[in-house]
Amino acid sequence: MVESLKNSNFSAIFMDRWLLIVIILLLPLQFALNIGENVDLVTTRILIPVVFSLWLVQGMAKKKIWIANRAETWLLLALLFLAAISIFVGLDFSKGIRKTLYLFSIFPVYFVAADLARDSKFRIYAMRAIWASGTLAAVVGLGQFALPFLIGLGPVLKIWRNITPFFLGNSFGKLVAENPSWLVNVSGETWMRAFGFFPDPHMFSFFVSLCFFIGLGYFAWEQNTKWKIIAGTGEALMFFSIIFSFSRGAYLGVIVGGLFFLAVLLIRLENIGKVAIAGAILIFLAAVFFQGTIQSRFASALNFKEGSNAERIKNWRQAAEVTRDYPLSGIGLGNYSAYIDPTSGERSSIYAHNTFLDIAAETGILNGFVFLALILVSFRRNIASKNVLDLGIASGLVYFLIHGIFDTPIWSPQILVIFLVMLALSLPLSSGTKKIKQI
Repeated sequence: MVESLKNSNFSAIFMDRWLLIVIILLLPLQFALNIGENVDLVTTRILIPVVFSLWLVQGMAKKKIWIANRAETWLLLALLFLAAISIFVGLDFSKGIRKTLYLFSIFPVYFVAADLARDSKFRIYAMRAIWASGTLAAVVGLGQFALPFLIGLGPVLKIWRNITPFFLGNSFGKLVAENPSWLVNVSGETWMRAFGFFPDPHMFSFFVSLCFFIGLGYFAWEQNTKWKIIAGTGEALMFFSIIFSFSRGAYLGVIVGGLFFLAVLLIRLENIGKVAIAGAILIFLAAVFFQGTIQSRFASALNFKEGSNAERIKNWRQAAEVTRDYPLSGIGLGNYSAYIDPTSGERSSIYAHNTFLDIAAETGILNGFVFLALILVSFRRNIASKNVLDLGIASGLVYFLIHGIFDTPIWSPQILVIFLVMLALSLPLSSGTKKIKQI
């Protein structure tokens, strides 16, 4: 009987662990189930409640559900609580239901990942899965960018308009296809941007960049030559896919996050050879980012009269005004687009283009600071560690802070899952577990 219970407990843990790994791996390939009119339910939002339910059943069977008693956990719960409260005191309760269901279908991944991450082996598996997921997205994005040079831009656009509803859902896919940001003008020529099966290049680059920094920490940590070569190849693919997304927010985030990673690594290491390698990397980055095409794209971010920049500044001002007028609870989760434009549809693309302003405008200033505190607390925990894996997570959080100034990624299920798993992997190892090698 005892042996049977042990075996069933092992099977449950095994299932939780590998189902979560599979979810992470397949994030770039998630597809939508059109279960009703204007209802596009992506597979991630189904699989996470499944793995959470299995985790709960396992915990109840043991009569012990483990929840991390850490600042990150309480900040996440506060974030959810304030978001939920905002829909009751906001302008229109019904408009917040969709986003509330979204948050409560994704956030449980943190609790499962935090429990599993007490095992150092799972941390390595999870980081490899994040790296592999980013590499998979990068391969799709790079192929997408290169395909027009082989068969022409028109046919590729037609292909992507046809497959977009499968990955994004009928209603959301139609909205994206009607208002795409898939193209960029480079020296008078129109090029396809890398965006994979994401709705736009900005969310694609955000996802790949977070995976890139996790992979950067893993690459620096890995000692096996074969795995190090594989990891380095994936990092290169992700780096170039970010470049060909032509997302200026991603460019700035990668530069700042990358310099932060290298600076901390150089401070910790006294090996001259590794310093030389870091210098070579910096020269390579400068050569990539400051060559003609990329430099002109990056420089345009500083031109405040440029069309998209002027529009983004207008969005920031609107969100700041909404926050000023509704400082305590915001206008209510899901109400922002209708407040700015009463004629906009339920799936309007109107938002503040700033993570913290978006949260503050809809759910109150306090919640904006809660989200900022969540990132800073996790960052502090990771940077205090001497583990290079944690340095990769810290650098990813730096990236999140920088790119988050220009876009709002939390409504992308792929990005939110990676972000929450990053927070979970940042928590201290359970006592009695073997620590991961320090650097």
